Amino acid sequence: RNVEEHGCVQAKKMTVLRVSVALCLLAGANAFSGSIPTAMKPKLRAPAVSRRTPVSIQMGFFDGFQKAISDGMKSPARQEGEGSSDLDEYQGYILPEGMREFTFDGRDIRELASVGQYTLAGQNAPTEPAYEAPRQQGWSPFGVFQQKEGGGPNRSDKENQDGTLVKPYMYDGVSTFCIFDGHGENGRKVSEWCERNMPNYLSNALAQGRQGQLLNRITDAYRAADQALLAEFGYAAVEDSGTTMAMVMSKGDLLLIAGLGDSRVVLGLEEEGVLGAQAVTLDQSPLVAAERRRIEAAGGEVRGQGVGRVYAAGEGFPGLAVSRAFGDADGKKYGVTVDPQFIGWKIRPECDWCVIAASDGVWNAIGNENAVEICNKYREVKDAQNAAREIVETSRKVWEGVAKGRIDDITCCVIYL
Repeated sequence: RNVEEHGCVQAKKMTVLRVSVALCLLAGANAFSGSIPTAMKPKLRAPAVSRRTPVSIQMGFFDGFQKAISDGMKSPARQEGEGSSDLDEYQGYILPEGMREFTFDGRDIRELASVGQYTLAGQNAPTEPAYEAPRQQGWSPFGVFQQKEGGGPNRSDKENQDGTLVKPYMYDGVSTFCIFDGHGENGRKVSEWCERNMPNYLSNALAQGRQGQLLNRITDAYRAADQALLAEFGYAAVEDSGTTMAMVMSKGDLLLIAGLGDSRVVLGLEEEGVLGAQAVTLDQSPLVAAERRRIEAAGGEVRGQGVGRVYAAGEGFPGLAVSRAFGDADGKKYGVTVDPQFIGWKIRPECDWCVIAASDGVWNAIGNENAVEICNKYREVKDAQNAAREIVETSRKVWEGVAKGRIDDITCCVIYL
């Protein structure tokens, strides 16, 4: 129940990263763009707003440190306005009325251009003084950093608790892609269990989820899987261990995206010749107003500023930094839930060209825009594998350059539409 093992180390890491951000900001308004070589400077802007495409939720470069979301900011799936129950009426975000009737039934099966995935295990915090070696200058969204050659003997590889699920044909032509980010002592066991078992739960949900029922059946699948996970491993094994999950389902011109925790899905766009990065999921931090209200109603409380954590009221446990996850049985007593948040998207062939699903090891390092910029390098040849690899390896370089404590696992899946 003591959160020091996974809380204090993380807090120290985030403190160091916040200092890097502060130094960059103190350098002036141009410090950010000036720290990135010309070839890597983002040439991005938010997508144009239309009647059926509500204003983007911007989750860019510094959101890994400032997860507090203002009360006025809403999840894309909960934008105001009734919309239409006819999915063909939409371009981009599908508003609530359309989501209530969401179905893949009747959509043509369309083969995706390319799918690739890549992962790197993180590293444990140094156990001895930093190894002094020749250094070389590199770039990051946090400013110029000095990267050590090699890495020295002071770090050791940790168990990779991330996982991926890639099913080009899950059920009736629906493709499914998932990213898992395990945490806690048994985080890897939990993410592996989800990799093995979620295909069956999701396939059954797709088979049973006719129009008007699909989102309910998928939510039921998440809940049933969470109960089965608890029954198989026992309470002690998943008391403080769990996994996030970001899911993308695709058939024809429709995407169904489900967020659980802080693994994120970002859409790559191009409008009028300008690239854009559209964050589709909302990071489910305990600091989000709606999440905090649920936690407090269940007898929990949220403490912390940059990274909020869930605690039993007046206690020092469980200290969970996400408000939705598989496992985390102790957190479930205090408002943590396994119910996903859904976002529907009607693909716009003229501007939507890729989807990136990744663990927070990517987003906390390079942000949405740079990830899309990397994918654009491989767009013409649709090389999703090398795009995913470069996103992960670039994120790792950023972590190595600025993190003095534990380095996170980093996992990415790229889908060219």
